[in-house]
Amino acid sequence: MSNAPAANPIAQTTSSPHREGIEAARRYRLPFGRQSWRGYQGAWQGAGTGSSIDFQDHRAYAPGDDPRYIHWAAYARTGQLTMKLYRAEVSPMVDVVVDVSESMTFDAAKAARTEALVAFAVASADAAGAPVRVFAARGRETRPVPVESARAGDWRGRLALVGRALPSAPSHLPWRAGALKVLVCDLLFPGDPSLLLSAMSAGGGSAVVFAPALATEAEPPLRGNVELVDCESGEKRHQRIDDDLAARYGAAYERHFELWDESARRCGATLVRVPCEDALVNVLGGEALVRGAVEVTR
Repeated sequence: MSNAPAANPIAQTTSSPHREGIEAARRYRLPFGRQSWRGYQGAWQGAGTGSSIDFQDHRAYAPGDDPRYIHWAAYARTGQLTMKLYRAEVSPMVDVVVDVSESMTFDAAKAARTEALVAFAVASADAAGAPVRVFAARGRETRPVPVESARAGDWRGRLALVGRALPSAPSHLPWRAGALKVLVCDLLFPGDPSLLLSAMSAGGGSAVVFAPALATEAEPPLRGNVELVDCESGEKRHQRIDDDLAARYGAAYERHFELWDESARRCGATLVRVPCEDALVNVLGGEALVRGAVEVTR
């Protein structure tokens, strides 16, 4: 056993995608600046009242109030005791949920991009001093991920999810009211997008979806008689793929994500597809930055 001193857990990366996510968090961050937050004491201006120096409002004195915040100048004018209220200083809460269904890992590039996005979200929360929780989800099954494991990049090996499941949207997710809610999911399942997105947006806060996307998923790569295997269920099917079927598949694929975009706008969520073929820091500086899924670090 080595006697070397323990390193910072954030620096103990186990994969290049994990390092890539941490590096990207030095240039970009989650969209903390888009709103005021309610949460724990910290360095971000919040929506509530607290002890920061920025005067916000006043109200009538009530027994038990801290006399240090009595508005004595107003009392001298009116004879009525009133309390000074100040803008709270809070750290926004961050909830990160990563879809671990088989479609997220059947391709090495998508699995790597998923790892990088989780690392980016956790490192971004840590840099902001934001309390962060991480969960792995597959359909109706959700498991907490120790945040220390997420910081070290070894969270997959600690999951208790086993077996296969039918393709379905992650559900019953433990979003905290008022939190910045981050979902890493490819969205490749049937159903109404608004069910998942409205649950994310409920309770205030902010909802961001990062959808890892492969260019090869947009069109069947093969023609002729092929054997198709459902990566989620393992079901096999023989199918003849010609140009007409490939075109119909491509149109359905495009419409699928149009419905997700439309639903995200209605629900007030920010959804961005994250290509897997380029460096994460380059990808985040494109559509993700334009749509407000990330912002430049200050």
